[in-house]
Amino acid sequence: MAVRLTRVRILAAATGVAAAGVVTGIVVAATPAAAGPASAAAARVVLVNQCSGKGQVRPHPNIPLPGCMTANELIGKASWTSWGSVAFGKGDLEVNNCTPSSSCGPSKFTKYPILIVAWRAEKWQGGGRYFSRMTWIYTGKKPRHAAVTNTVTWPPAAQ
Repeated sequence: MAVRLTRVRILAAATGVAAAGVVTGIVVAATPAAAGPASAAAARVVLVNQCSGKGQVRPHPNIPLPGCMTANELIGKASWTSWGSVAFGKGDLEVNNCTPSSSCGPSKFTKYPILIVAWRAEKWQGGGRYFSRMTWIYTGKKPRHAAVTNTVTWPPAAQ
């Protein structure tokens, strides 16, 4: 029974990754290739820094997650392959593995390689637009209880 359940979990994870790849492929195909006025406007879509409340185009190298580090996680080594109406990149999800009762000195982070997709541009201050969703997909090891893909809602300003 345990072997059968493990096979079901592996099949479910593989199906989720395949579906994410198909969705990513559809989004890439739907992104305009020509550099015209529409793509110039899309380039101004920002990701809101949750600690400062300021918008950033192609933030690098570290991106605080919504809540400004309340979960002791951030995206590090972020680099972007495209930035338009949808943004694609890669980086590491960095998880602080120190507990208040441990004596590990400066924070120790465990790093998990990820692909990043910022999407669903919505209206923001001053007529601009910001990405309201971010999805990451683990490409290697991942936290024990984490799903292969994770999506977070990005509020328009620090909360």
